[in-house]
Amino acid sequence: MPVVELAPGAYGSALQPTTSPWTAEESETYWRACLRAGGVVGVDPVVPGSWLVALDALNSADLLHRVLQVHFADGVPADLDEIGPFYGGLALVDDGENLVLPTCCGDLGDLDNWHIATEQRTDSPEMLWIGHPWLTVWYQAPMLHIREETEYNLPAHPREFAMNPEALQSAVRQATRELDLFCERVVVSLRELPGVLDARAIGRILVGKRDS
Repeated sequence: MPVVELAPGAYGSALQPTTSPWTAEESETYWRACLRAGGVVGVDPVVPGSWLVALDALNSADLLHRVLQVHFADGVPADLDEIGPFYGGLALVDDGENLVLPTCCGDLGDLDNWHIATEQRTDSPEMLWIGHPWLTVWYQAPMLHIREETEYNLPAHPREFAMNPEALQSAVRQATRELDLFCERVVVSLRELPGVLDARAIGRILVGKRDS
């Protein structure tokens, strides 16, 4: 499931929790307060305490326009090489349960990494980049195995999943279709921003489909 990160500090400011580490409830309360300060309401995270939202949460033209305004707060660069995809990435979901969420520095372009992972057919573990920390994937017939890796002792209890490679391939195709549809909405909204010279090219970059 493609998800986009709405970083709270980019939208507004609010009183931060004083505890450390923050609880999921504290994190979400802070996130909602910052978004509200920036004019964004009615958006829910994919899991409590997360700053990630599903693409269908950005379902209004006004909301998507606001997200683009924040993303290009310093103006739209004339050089397309200075533009990157939306932060976030792909959530691994099974029967409505979010098993794995993208991590720090992940973005929508990581769909390519998931596509490569579906073609893994060796038992040699390979990195599946979703941000920090990342995943490792290998194949033991007939299943793909995916394991969480740790960085700075997080996650505290890394997990391992086994899945049918054809099921993951189907999920990647579905995510690709969702990103294509999202791209069309982004392009329409981009045309309302000042300084946008090529809305189509910028939209493709934002959803992780930079043209070569």
